[in-house]
Amino acid sequence: MPTHQSLSGSSDEDLLRRMVETHPERYGPDFWAFFTARVGASLPPRPVMIDLGCGPGLLLRDLAERYPGSTVHGYDVTPAMIAHARGLSYGTAKATLTLLDVATQPLPHDGGSVHLVTMSSVLHVFDEPLGTLAEIRRVLAPGGLFVLQDWIRQPLETYLAYRRDVLKESPAECVRRGFRLFPAHNKYTTDDWQWLLAEAGFRLLDQTQLRASHRIFVVTPTGSPGQERKAFMAVTSAGVPPKR
Repeated sequence: MPTHQSLSGSSDEDLLRRMVETHPERYGPDFWAFFTARVGASLPPRPVMIDLGCGPGLLLRDLAERYPGSTVHGYDVTPAMIAHARGLSYGTAKATLTLLDVATQPLPHDGGSVHLVTMSSVLHVFDEPLGTLAEIRRVLAPGGLFVLQDWIRQPLETYLAYRRDVLKESPAECVRRGFRLFPAHNKYTTDDWQWLLAEAGFRLLDQTQLRASHRIFVVTPTGSPGQERKAFMAVTSAGVPPKR
């Protein structure tokens, strides 16, 4: 699959550095306030959680700190990202970090065995995202949650100003990287994302926009709310995924 590095012309090490440096901005107090209210309230005390395109593992680390004893899985296509993630501490959580191309490979999880899947700034680079969305839906327990955070379409002037003023790129770098990345970062509108999620069999529960460039969607596999909640609680209490 295409990667941020191949699209932008940057090295693995450069992208790793940028992701580590910008993590506090991307996952600051506003994000965690939204997560706690709209996502965390629906999770069991020791959830099974997946981060697709986990990068350096920092979001998984943060989730592990908030859910001691949980099980967290991170998948990425870049060896440098997985190596960095494996060097982090996840406290009492059981953490597995694996090289995997989620655009072409199935997730190594049973159906209905996962409480939360997260994916940030990755799905927009896929040539065809519906297959990956179907795989996410497959592994989620009924009533489980998928949190998608990704780029939304902006005017070119706004996008270049964001790279200059927020990412602090030099004028030359802003132009070089901005024009290369603009088609990928501005592929989808909010309505496009909502359509894709619905087409893949998800029901929208909530959404917000904490940054001008990105929108967050919280969705669950479709089905009647009563059936979803009953099945989700059965998985949580038994600790065993339902057979499919």
